[in-house]
Amino acid sequence: MLYFELLRLAVRNSKRRGKRTWLTMIGVIIGVAAIISLIALGQGLEQAIVQEFEDLGANYVFVSPDGGDLTDDDVSVVERAPGVDRAVGSYNTEGEVEYMGDSQFISLYGVRGGEFNLYKQSQGLSIQEGRELRSTDQNNMVVGPDLKSDIFDRETSIRSQLTIESNNFQIAGYLDDSGEPGFQESIIMDLERLREIFDLDDELTGISASLNPGFESDEVQEQIEEEMRRDRNQLEGDEDFNTFTPDDILDVLQGILGVVQGIVVGIASIAIFVGGIGIMNTTYMSVSERTKEIGTMKAIGGKKRHISALFVFESGIIGMIGSLIGLIIGLIISNVAIYAIDTYTAFAAVQIFSVNLAIGAVIFGFVLGVISGILPARKAANMKPVEALRHE
Repeated sequence: MLYFELLRLAVRNSKRRGKRTWLTMIGVIIGVAAIISLIALGQGLEQAIVQEFEDLGANYVFVSPDGGDLTDDDVSVVERAPGVDRAVGSYNTEGEVEYMGDSQFISLYGVRGGEFNLYKQSQGLSIQEGRELRSTDQNNMVVGPDLKSDIFDRETSIRSQLTIESNNFQIAGYLDDSGEPGFQESIIMDLERLREIFDLDDELTGISASLNPGFESDEVQEQIEEEMRRDRNQLEGDEDFNTFTPDDILDVLQGILGVVQGIVVGIASIAIFVGGIGIMNTTYMSVSERTKEIGTMKAIGGKKRHISALFVFESGIIGMIGSLIGLIIGLIISNVAIYAIDTYTAFAAVQIFSVNLAIGAVIFGFVLGVISGILPARKAANMKPVEALRHE
C-alpha cells in the first residue's frame, strides 16, 4: 500500500513539473518512434517478401553462370537430373526500345515461345491483359505493366508496335502488376529472335527447372549440381555455375534486411541513450530542488528505500510515457511508409501490428527510466535529514 501511495505521489510530481517532464521525454520519444517504425516497417517488408516467394513456390531450381557459360546443351543436362520435370533456358540483356519517337533502354528476356508458360510460372508471373507468347511468335512480345503508360511519352496498348534495335515487334500481352518487380518494366520475347538481333550463339543467362511431385528442392538442387559437374568434368568447389532455390534467395534477402535493420536500429538507439541521460539529469535536478522535501520525509520516518522508490518511480513514469508516445508515432510513421510503398511501387508491403512489440516498447521505456533514475534516487536516499532540512 505504501509503494502504491509513492507511485501516486510520483505521478503527481511528474505532472507538476510540466514542461520539464515533456522536454525530458523528447529523446525517448524520438528514439522509440524511430525504432518502432523501423521494426514495424521491416516486419511488413519481410512478410511481403515471404509472401512473394510462397506465391512463387518451392518447386523450382535455378541455374546461373558463375565465370562460365550456360548453353542450350545445359538445359538437357539439367533435365537429366533425377527429380527434374522440365527445364527452360532464358537470356537476359538490355536493348534500345523505341515507341512513337521516344526511346528507352529496357531489360529484354528471351524465352522460346513454347516454353513461355513454364518460364512464367517459375518467375511467379501472370498475364493481366492479352495473351502469352506462342511458339510461332517471332515478332510478338509480352511486356511489363510499366510499359503501358509509365515508360514512354504515350500510352501503349495490345498490338502497339515497338522497335527493338531497329526491328519491329508487336505487343501480344501485358504481365500482371503484382508479379516479380524485376519484370515490371521488361520485355519477354522469343529467344531465337533475340539471339538473331544481338548476334548471339546458343548462350543462356539462366535455366529454370520445375520439379516432379514428391521431390524436395534441396535434393534436386544437389542432383542438378552433380549432373552439371559430370558433364563439365568439374570437381565440387570448382564449378563455373551456381544453383539456387527460392528459399536460398529468401534467406539472402532476409539476411540483408536484418543487417540493414540492425544497423539503423543501432543508430536510432543513440537517441534512446540520450533520452536516458536526459531522464537522469532531470532526476538529479529534481533531487537538488527538493532537498528540503526529502529532509522532511526522512524526519517523519521515511526510510531510504521509500525515498529511493519515489524518485525511481518518477523517472520510470517519464520513460514509460515517452515510450508510449514514441510507440504511437512510430506506428503512424510505419503505416504511412507502407501505404506509400504499396501505392507508388510494385512491392506489396504488409501492415503488421505486433502486440508483443507494443507491450515490449512500453516496458522498455519504464525500465529505461528506472535505470536512469537509480543513481539520483540513491543520492536522495543517502541524504542526512538534518543537512537536508538546513538546505536553502
